[in-house]
Amino acid sequence: MNLRLTITTLLTGAFAAALSFSTLANEADKFEGLTAPQALEKAHDYHGKGTASIQVMPDVIVAKFDDNSQIQIPTKDQHLLSIAPYENQTHPCGYHVPTGCQGEMVEKTMMVKVVDLDNKKVLKYGQVTTQKDGFIDLWMPKDRKNLEVTFTYNGKTSTEVLSTADKARTCITTMQLI
Repeated sequence: MNLRLTITTLLTGAFAAALSFSTLANEADKFEGLTAPQALEKAHDYHGKGTASIQVMPDVIVAKFDDNSQIQIPTKDQHLLSIAPYENQTHPCGYHVPTGCQGEMVEKTMMVKVVDLDNKKVLKYGQVTTQKDGFIDLWMPKDRKNLEVTFTYNGKTSTEVLSTADKARTCITTMQLI
């Protein structure tokens, strides 16, 4: 009877350890099969928690977790323009880190207009609301060199011509509303 109890205890402990290990070892698995926009949305769950480092590069989202698991999700034919319009303060950035970057204007509703100056096509127009991290995520087609982005908020405006070609930045923190 003691042998049976010992074996049951060992198996239960081993199962619990395996379950615990698989839960920790599978942080990256939560991103498996996601599209780049879905992965970015999920990345926001890790913002400010210090349990993951997720960076959006021009061609791939790179996610690294505290359990040493990691995954890369291709952005395919899309390029992220994660923009933090600001009034008073900003931070320098080139490639967006949705787990760490923080913009000044949190949950503010404003107008945005994105025009491809090469073909005069309006790619986005309407109201948007900044997220809890102060950014607005705009997925745009790759290989566009002249995207005029304009934000309007409380009578203030900011316009900048951005690119999604080559190794263009994904984190835009240079649009001051004046």
